[in-house]
Amino acid sequence: MGMAASQARYLSLTARKTNVEYEGQQVNQERTALANQSAGLFNQMLALEVPTPPVATDYTKTYYTFTEPSRTESTVIEAIYIDDEKTAEGNGIYATVEMTEKSTYLSANPVTFTKTAQGSNSTYTINPPAENSKNYTINIGTAGPYTITGPIKNTSVTKAINDSYKEQTGGTDNKYTDDEYYFQFTVPSTGLTYYIPAGAGTEPNPDTFFTTYMGTNAPNLEAYSVEGAAKSERTSQNVRLNQANDGTGRYESLTVLDENGNPTGETYILTQQTVQDEEAYDAAMATYTAEKAIYEKTVADINAQTTVIQQQDKTLELHLDQLDTEQQAIQTEMDAVKKVIDKNIEETFKTFA
Repeated sequence: MGMAASQARYLSLTARKTNVEYEGQQVNQERTALANQSAGLFNQMLALEVPTPPVATDYTKTYYTFTEPSRTESTVIEAIYIDDEKTAEGNGIYATVEMTEKSTYLSANPVTFTKTAQGSNSTYTINPPAENSKNYTINIGTAGPYTITGPIKNTSVTKAINDSYKEQTGGTDNKYTDDEYYFQFTVPSTGLTYYIPAGAGTEPNPDTFFTTYMGTNAPNLEAYSVEGAAKSERTSQNVRLNQANDGTGRYESLTVLDENGNPTGETYILTQQTVQDEEAYDAAMATYTAEKAIYEKTVADINAQTTVIQQQDKTLELHLDQLDTEQQAIQTEMDAVKKVIDKNIEETFKTFA
């Protein structure tokens, strides 16, 4: 290879090498940009707030109840609205309260089902339990069968019967004792639960108890029905609330005020009750579910973008390896051409060596 050809070849190789190095720099810049994107996604994930599920005990509400001597129902204070202007006068805490009377008594007069021919609306039949089952079934007229459960010993049912019996009849004696046992069944179409008195003291044997009703001359079946937890709304009333002197901030009594804001003489002892606020808890759980879905979607999107960036970076890395190999090959050829040029120079300028 002559001097001119060698020089031209060397210049061409130098240009190629420069181009390869420039392309390698471009690849490194692209990888740097991808690294910055990946760091940004990582910081975005670190900034995410992981949703925390609500704790049921954090969602409670407090309300007060009181019982007027002339009534047997408990009156529930649903809401209290403080009158700051009147309260500032220092004569107590004035407020407007919203009250609801709740009755959950059983009927004082039992529903009687006469054991006659099947088909009448007032008839009943009691079927013995199936094998390996202790539950009887009852058919009332053409309706049923309803499952009879029990016997149960339920003092609250007894108390409800007694209170209702006293209120409706003016009686003073208890109709049943706290040791009373009951069988019960619920009619799905009405939602009413019926309680069948089964005697007091000793837990009755279902087989023996219902055998008497399956006889030809069986007595009528008496069953007390639940009266649907009736509620009667009371209008808002102005009252003065008296706080307990125990540092808890609770109200211990309520004084009723007349239309002029003067005490009527009616003061009732308040009972504070704390119950689960199901509505607030359900709302918090719904919010948590939505936030969790958004969080999981955001994390999934970040992971997907990170995967794409990693694939792009891998591609650039392979391209950079190819450029490096090409650069090494060019450098090797340049070294060979340089040796040829050096030899040509030596032969040309050292004629009389």
